[in-house]
Amino acid sequence: MMRTPRVHPARPRIDAALDDLTDGGLALICGSAGYGKSSAVAAWGIRADRPMRWLRASRGLDDALHLAADEDDGARLPRLARAVRQRQTAAVCAAALIADLSAPHSELILVIDDADALAESPEGLAFLRALAERAPDRSRVALIGRRVAQLRLIAARAKRQVMHIGAAALRVTPRQTRQIAEAKGWSGAPTALEEARRAAAGNGGILATWLDQMREGGDRAELDEFIRRDVVGGSGPLLARLAHPAGEEANPELLHALWEEGLLIAPADQDELGETGWTIPRFIAETLNLPRHLGAVPDSAGIAPEHSPVPRVVSPVALIHDLGPLSIEVAGRRIEGTAIRPRSVALLHYLATRPRHAATRDEAIDALWPEAEAQAGLNSLNQAIYHLRRALDPDYDLALQEGSPTPYIRHEAEMVTVNLDLVSFDSAQLRSTLDAVRRRARVDQIDDLLDSYLGPFGVEVPFEPWAEQHRSALDVGIFAVIEREMVAAYSVGDIDRAIDLALRAVRIDPTDGAMLEHLALLLEESGSIAGARRAAARAVSALREMDIAPNPALQRLSAQLHRVRPALQQ
Repeated sequence: MMRTPRVHPARPRIDAALDDLTDGGLALICGSAGYGKSSAVAAWGIRADRPMRWLRASRGLDDALHLAADEDDGARLPRLARAVRQRQTAAVCAAALIADLSAPHSELILVIDDADALAESPEGLAFLRALAERAPDRSRVALIGRRVAQLRLIAARAKRQVMHIGAAALRVTPRQTRQIAEAKGWSGAPTALEEARRAAAGNGGILATWLDQMREGGDRAELDEFIRRDVVGGSGPLLARLAHPAGEEANPELLHALWEEGLLIAPADQDELGETGWTIPRFIAETLNLPRHLGAVPDSAGIAPEHSPVPRVVSPVALIHDLGPLSIEVAGRRIEGTAIRPRSVALLHYLATRPRHAATRDEAIDALWPEAEAQAGLNSLNQAIYHLRRALDPDYDLALQEGSPTPYIRHEAEMVTVNLDLVSFDSAQLRSTLDAVRRRARVDQIDDLLDSYLGPFGVEVPFEPWAEQHRSALDVGIFAVIEREMVAAYSVGDIDRAIDLALRAVRIDPTDGAMLEHLALLLEESGSIAGARRAAARAVSALREMDIAPNPALQRLSAQLHRVRPALQQ
């Protein structure tokens, strides 16, 4: 019996581009109508590793901010929600949104749709400039719209790292084209369908409109109207001048901008849909009654790269990320903990807990192989050290033969040590920051401390007693600092700072009933009732699991949530 092959659709090209958007980055997603920019970003956001909020700017900045605050309900944008409730001006609300994005716990993805329309108003342009020219934080921003002059200027002046995404990353693939055709009831030849995709320059909107008219057997009036009004827009006269045989000579920057809009196709050596020279997509050329090939194009009009690659200096220092799942960065490589032998991972974690990352041979054997005999324990230790050295340096065997191995792990004079000049542990840096904060706390130090905590210590060795002791000491120290700073912020009236700290503490330990209680009461006081009810319900559940009776105020908030849910269901 033949098995039907399973088809695994490839992810859209824009997904790979957006996956490379780093913290503090700005993605400028431009293209003409029909490329599905917003839907592509929304689909990517479902798979993203952090929450996403939208600012739909087609109706102006004030309406967009009010809608964003209503959709968020104070969960991630508490300052914006408070400014909207107080009926502040659009400028004040915009400043509150920027403050929410720059909060240490934020880590949001903010998508501004119709950014080109927003940039046409003075207050919208000022907001976009303030957002882009602010010092980078941990949030990520995506601007969706046409490549107008205002957005190009904003990208040029941005302090954030700018990523340009054009129509080439938004084109529908042949497989997506077939899916659109099946949905439209297409019964023609596959070759004609592929020709239509190329004639539309991969514009899904043009392709769908063309398929509708082919099915209905009508004229091209609707397709021409869509192309002329929505796709080309105000760029029609410019395309006419470029296509005229004696027209003006286009500069490379202009050609590149039109190519990213989807209004031109680059030569074949630079574009998968290209031919010889720069051309106008066939559907657009037919609608505007223009020749397909441009009139005067300079020889050097290639697609210029958005940025030049910077040579990276490879450092031999090994960065051990032992908070959360183990990973190691060394010599330009990233090694996941799952790629290292379990006992070598345990040895690395054990050395991280030791003073100056050193232990005697007997101490290491007693901790990692407590039931082994002396010689068997020594053999196991030697094997763990050898495989750990090979994981850190793939050329370790060759370097050992040449007498020049990199001494990451030393085993000399009955001592097992880590080379402090070549190895750095995240947990050790966290301990140093905790000590500094205990002596004299500064806001930036506390933020750095919380930023450096990516998860509990020793995830790979959850039941080792020495790992549990070290993990508990780090968690207790962090929570003590958070609670002290939260009380200090609340005492001076900075309730937003107190909420930020409580949220970060809850993310560190979602089962901490006391911190959930603090968060619920703070959110209620700030006016974020929905968030307060959710936090109260979680706090009551956590406290009851520990046989602790929650206070009446917390029970009242939790009961309100339970009363709301049946009403919504009805």
